[in-house]
Amino acid sequence: MTKQFTIFDFLEEYEGLPCLWDKDSDDFKLRTKRDNAEEYLLKTFNIATVKELRQKIRSIRCTYNQEVSKIKSSITTGSGLNTIYKPKLVWFELAHSFLKKTHQTKNETDTNSNYENISFLLYMSLFDKNIKL
Repeated sequence: MTKQFTIFDFLEEYEGLPCLWDKDSDDFKLRTKRDNAEEYLLKTFNIATVKELRQKIRSIRCTYNQEVSKIKSSITTGSGLNTIYKPKLVWFELAHSFLKKTHQTKNETDTNSNYENISFLLYMSLFDKNIKL
């Protein structure tokens, strides 16, 4: 079944294929699973080539990561919740619901970095609970 490409439909299908985005998934390491998942997306959204599909995924992931970086940057100012950047992308919540797992922060020894990471995680947990800031 071929669908008209919409970002929401694409993200919902992409979420259902963790072998393409979740590095902790056992299937992520299996090239055949990933190839099959890409083939499924190609057919579902009538995308011409694997290269085009990968460009779409890369674009979505880059845009998502840019939004997360903007949030992190606004937290480091220490100005308070009212000045923290709020993503304007209509699909950010959907993407964040599963891509946040790929954006986990690593342990850092710098106290300031730890504070920023904790602040970011607190803010994102409020975002996950749909608390309006």
